[in-house]
Amino acid sequence: MFVRSMLRMSGSAILVASLAAVGCDDKSGSDASAESAKPQAAEQSKPAGPLIPVVQMADWCPEHGVPESVCTRCNASLTPAFKAKGDWDDGHNLPKSQCFECDPGLREKFALAYKEKYGKDVPAAAEGAKH
Repeated sequence: MFVRSMLRMSGSAILVASLAAVGCDDKSGSDASAESAKPQAAEQSKPAGPLIPVVQMADWCPEHGVPESVCTRCNASLTPAFKAKGDWDDGHNLPKSQCFECDPGLREKFALAYKEKYGKDVPAAAEGAKH
């Protein structure tokens, strides 16, 4: 019986000592050094690059030869803004600022703007694409 009670007490003592050891924190260092270690650990765990490669799309509509962000033929919701500004060619049903039939020089203007921005020539138009 004595042995049983000693085992219970020693088991309890070991459990309490284990919990105390796990819960103890080294308070000897300053709080500032402990705080400064946290960002370093976080920085070290960051991956060197993106986990998923980022594809950057050039703002260009190869089918129509204008920036995709202003292509009314691909995005009809842009049309009212062009009409409100008075930049609309009813005969060709597109903005005057994008009508290559009325102003053939616009094609070159758009191509030069693309080259200045991206450092390369505009992508080739898809086969059968109508400008």
